[in-house]
Amino acid sequence: MPDSLILDPRIRPGRLVGVVGRAVHLLDEGEGPPLLLLHGLGGLAQEVAAPLADLSTRYRLLAPDRPGYGLSEPVPESDMAPHRQAGALVALLDRLGLDRVTVAAHSIGSATALCLALDFPDRVSGLVLVGPYCRPTRPAAMPLLRLAVAPVVGVPVREWVVPWLAEALGPAKLQACFAPDPVPPVLADFPLGHAARPDAMLAMAGELRGFNASMMPRALRLRRLAVPLIVLCGTEDTVAEPGRHAAWLAKRVPGAALRLLPGVGHMAHHVWPEAVVRAVDDLHGPAFSGLTA
Repeated sequence: MPDSLILDPRIRPGRLVGVVGRAVHLLDEGEGPPLLLLHGLGGLAQEVAAPLADLSTRYRLLAPDRPGYGLSEPVPESDMAPHRQAGALVALLDRLGLDRVTVAAHSIGSATALCLALDFPDRVSGLVLVGPYCRPTRPAAMPLLRLAVAPVVGVPVREWVVPWLAEALGPAKLQACFAPDPVPPVLADFPLGHAARPDAMLAMAGELRGFNASMMPRALRLRRLAVPLIVLCGTEDTVAEPGRHAAWLAKRVPGAALRLLPGVGHMAHHVWPEAVVRAVDDLHGPAFSGLTA
């Protein structure tokens, strides 16, 4: 773990776990049934875990920085495809001695969660997907990210330009992600420069490039998903539009529950964490039926 990152007071260090020769940074808190939290594009373990900390009173919260993000070591670009990340998560679970986990994932992290449940159904006891970005989609333009990973010019852009822009323009970008909701106090000092490190830029590009290749064939298998699923989505989500992603997913998975959160944007786990907590508790209840309530 680089000293420069430890010294940044905004970074919340957990522990490093060696998994197949690579260091995975993991927040590991609480006791009880294991609950795996997966952050979204450009996120961090501490971001997705912060609003759900109360769950650690009855669950073991496991929040890794996904490959290349935060303090986790990167992997080759081809290994950032969601189904490849799912395979890496199985190796992490093996390393931790865990047979099955409930998974709560946000945004594009939901794609990896679905791949995990589809490809390794015996390792997943239930899914809570928040603002899921999971449907095969035409790639977005994202000119700055494309420039940051381009040959030759990409190195100085991601080494110098992007970290500076992240600190300068990041607050406005964060507000856009939360819109129409305000950015909560817990993220007022979010380490934007850290989240936009060069490895994270490469991780984002690899994840987006591998997204459709992972999700197109698995979209055809959703009707055979046998893992209990609750989908949470804000009605005002403009990042993962509810009809295109959340509703589309819920219609294809038998018994899935779709719970819409009125007036909420993309960061529903921060704005309405009680809904996520309830969904996790519902999955662990004695008779989850998949029905909305």
